[in-house]
Amino acid sequence: MTELRRLAKEESLPVYLVGGPVRDVLIGMPIRDLDFVVEGDAPGLADRLGKELGATVVRHEAFGTASLALPDGRVDLATARREVYPKPASLPQVTPASIHEDLARRDFSINALALPLFDDQPRVLDLHGGVEDIRNGLVRILHANSFVDDPTRVLRAIRYEQRLSFQMEPDTLSRLRDATGQMSLLTGDRLRHELERILEEKHPAPVLDRAAQLGALQGIHSSLTDTGAVGRLAPGQPVLVYLAALTYPLSSQEAEGMIQRLNMPGPWAEVVRHTGELKRLEPELSVDNLPPSSLTGFIERFSEQALVAVSRFSSSPLVAQRIERYLTEHRHVSPIFHGQDLLDMGIPAGPLVGQVLQELRDAKLDGKVHTEADERTWVLESLARKGQSADE
Repeated sequence: MTELRRLAKEESLPVYLVGGPVRDVLIGMPIRDLDFVVEGDAPGLADRLGKELGATVVRHEAFGTASLALPDGRVDLATARREVYPKPASLPQVTPASIHEDLARRDFSINALALPLFDDQPRVLDLHGGVEDIRNGLVRILHANSFVDDPTRVLRAIRYEQRLSFQMEPDTLSRLRDATGQMSLLTGDRLRHELERILEEKHPAPVLDRAAQLGALQGIHSSLTDTGAVGRLAPGQPVLVYLAALTYPLSSQEAEGMIQRLNMPGPWAEVVRHTGELKRLEPELSVDNLPPSSLTGFIERFSEQALVAVSRFSSSPLVAQRIERYLTEHRHVSPIFHGQDLLDMGIPAGPLVGQVLQELRDAKLDGKVHTEADERTWVLESLARKGQSADE
């Protein structure tokens, strides 16, 4: 921030720390990422800052913004702008403006705060009562059409309310309830981005519970009604583990519909599908005396995130226990013998090598072999059963 302040003074550019960082400083929460607004050329200033700090700059010319990734956080710079929404839920049309107009376009009063860097004794610029709302623990929109213009604000309002332990101002809450239907106008990518922001929270369950209560969770996808599995996970799980928990109650048809609606990328879609498949496999995974090799054969193709999630909230304690044991023990088991060892024994290269290694691993999982000598004996006996021989 010191370097940015120096550059801004050299260029006579008014620069402000804005939004979440100012809010969090006033609340007393730690900040990592910094957002700045420039009354001037923000991408140009970002380029100069990047050269000074040796950081890579990513420019977004259409919005007059730029980002720098630093070892201890991210810095975003944006040209002060006004926004006009041509129609509900559309992306805004952006034109340069003053800091006053920039703050007026923001989502909530608690985020419409700015701290000028060019003043020696800076004071918070608060044109919309954000400081008072922080003091009173309120989330409040700045104008009546805020949720209609941008329905992603429905989910953001709920996320801030729960993360900060605030309450929604009554008129804001009423307008939010009325606007949940507008979420259907959003693209899948924008909805997925907001869902990801929720799942990135340390405690996403209260956010999802509140969203379900207000009808906003169903705005992401109509099949999302049961958030109980998420609440049974420990805080701070990876996003895809929470996603697996959220989609666990869905039927395969509902899950596929959600994948398509949110335009899920490959890793997301894989986790959702794997979670559903694991749920349908639970009867096979709960049979008596299931050998570790059979368990491993059933589930080793599934993503770790789906396995972790199902191990936490499966309705079958036995299935949960078995998946947990696979994650902590079975998946790490491998024979001492490798393919080259079999080739050195005179087994010809080909499918037989892989077959023998797989069967040897199964034997080790089931406790039939333990030492290298055990494995050698097992390989020789296996080859004899197959009518093969090895050169000893």
